[in-house]
Amino acid sequence: MAGRRINLADLADEPPLEEARVPSFADSAAHTSRVDQVAANPLNTRDISAQSAKITDIAESIRLHGQLQPCAVVTRSAFLSIFPEHDVTIGQVAFVQVTGGRRRAAILEAGLSTIDITVKNELAESRAKFISATAAENIDREDYDPVEEARAVQMLVTECGTGKAAAERLNRTPPWVTQRLNLLKLAPPLQAALRTGEIPLREVRDLHKLTAEEQLAALTAWRDNLQPAQLTAVNSADTDTDTGTASAKTGRAAKVPGPRLSPAAAAIRRLGDSPARIAATLRAELPADELKALAEELLRDA
Repeated sequence: MAGRRINLADLADEPPLEEARVPSFADSAAHTSRVDQVAANPLNTRDISAQSAKITDIAESIRLHGQLQPCAVVTRSAFLSIFPEHDVTIGQVAFVQVTGGRRRAAILEAGLSTIDITVKNELAESRAKFISATAAENIDREDYDPVEEARAVQMLVTECGTGKAAAERLNRTPPWVTQRLNLLKLAPPLQAALRTGEIPLREVRDLHKLTAEEQLAALTAWRDNLQPAQLTAVNSADTDTDTGTASAKTGRAAKVPGPRLSPAAAAIRRLGDSPARIAATLRAELPADELKALAEELLRDA
């Protein structure tokens, strides 16, 4: 006799599901689960706690319109087969969320008991595949702030072994991966300014090459409506061996910056400081046919 279909919404008043009782769902279909049976993704680099206003907006939308898109999840056993170190973190749940972290948080804020999910255990075939799946949706939709994005890329590089392999997973170029990793070398105040949008990403691409003190000077220059690229490098601070505090070297000074570059000139400078480096950057980013077309345009009136 055929077994009775199980709807997890009917189990809302029952205790946590044991692994053997998790229904065997087809990966392609959406289902309803008790929200307390879906653990937050411990590999998600998004700082959901810092987005309270956004979560509240999503919660209100879900109250009015329902959950319009299910969250992708994997079963607990599939997740722990590749991340056994997170056993305690996820607890005794049936599923672990892969995507939809803000939707899950909003459902909890709204006080709802169920969540729509799609079980995709193929995303847990390897650690790298799970991490890239976690990151890809937010990166493609540009939902991460730059630092959250960089942390996700760093995690994937660690699992893949190389930046090139991580780039292939994310369908990005190796230089793009390197640029994101460089953001993690920025001083915390500069990262914070980048995350809030106070300073644009384009203005910090090369600041990782500077000392922490020079980076902070560049941030101050930006706040004073100056071009960070035009700020003369500031001498490193001495450290007071008795107090552990930093004291400025004598003679430290920054030259008054010259006229601000035009947007076009600034963009060209960011490509490189010489024709050879500009060409190398463009070769890394553009396909051969576009490079050829660009060269023909540049030489048209030469």
